[in-house]
Amino acid sequence: MAVIKIHLEAESVVSGTITITTVTSVVPTVRRYTATVVLGNILGGTTTIPATSFTGDNGAALPAGGLTVPTSSGYYNVYVNGVLQRSGLSTLSTTSLIISTALLIGASVVVEVVNFTSTASSTSTNNIAVTTTITD
Repeated sequence: MAVIKIHLEAESVVSGTITITTVTSVVPTVRRYTATVVLGNILGGTTTIPATSFTGDNGAALPAGGLTVPTSSGYYNVYVNGVLQRSGLSTLSTTSLIISTALLIGASVVVEVVNFTSTASSTSTNNIAVTTTITD
């Protein structure tokens, strides 16, 4: 018995639009810490100020390990007596700020840490039509 096959051609046309709406939010979080350099902070041409020597914006003393460090999307600035210092002269960790020079006793040091949190959400709406024509 022979098999009969039907041979048809189909052509589809896709038309319409897809609309994508994205809402992005970037929120900065700023922390500022203030300390005064004392004799014990200076050793061998380097100034190391422990976290416990700093106060926060609210005036409260920080605990050991209480400094905020920037995330991969953040940064920090160091001001000595109100003057912004060059990048690379200091190292900030949760436990201390190390400045690669000996500062004067009594100098005011301010650390400003800025971190960013971002979120994004997208929605899509499609208005697609497919028309298929079958011919023999």
